Parts: sequence; C-alpha cells; structure tokens
Amino acid sequence: MTTLPSALRLTTTGTADTVRIQITGDLDHDHADLLLDEVTAQLGARPGLRALRLHCAEIGAVDSMGLSVLLMIGRRTAAAGTRLYLDDRPARLTRLLDLTGTLDHFTASGM
Repeated sequence: MTTLPSALRLTTTGTADTVRIQITGDLDHDHADLLLDEVTAQLGARPGLRALRLHCAEIGAVDSMGLSVLLMIGRRTAAAGTRLYLDDRPARLTRLLDLTGTLDHFTASGM
C-alpha cells in the first residue's frame, strides 16, 4: 500500500507589518516550494514587514526539502529585516530542528 503525501494548504492573513501563514499538511519535496513562493510574495508586497509568523501546529511530515525551505525563509526574512517566528511547533518539528542542529537558528533571540 502506498501512502501519498498530504497536499500543503497555506492560509495567509496579515497587516502592513505582520503576516501569519498557517501551514497545513506536509512540507516536503513535492510541496515545500509553495511555502517559499508565498513567503517571497509577502516579503515583496510588504516592504515594511516586521514579523512573519509561520503557524506550524498542523504541519505533517517535513523532509530535507522542507527543512531547506525553512532555512531559506530564515535567510530571506533576515535580509529583509523581518523577524521570523515558528509558532506552535509540533514536537516532531522541534525534534527535527534539534537533530539537524538548526533549532537555535530558529529560536535565537535575533530571529
């Protein structure tokens, strides 16, 4: 039996200085670029964006491509002077970030 990856659904809300993107589904090779595209569009449309909040409670699987996209988002938000938050991280995401040595990158006071 083959299990197909969940589709990724993004729900974006925001103001001029804060954007919240709720992530539902798998952040994987097949879908991670959708999140990167949405973040890139939001950063471009809101040059004064102070905070990008990724609501992670409903993230499913995260593979190496998903992790790569999260790191790329971290670089892009830093370059734009926007603070990145990974809100409501499920334990499995926190564990992945810890195992890969990237947890401090996302939870450091500078981010």
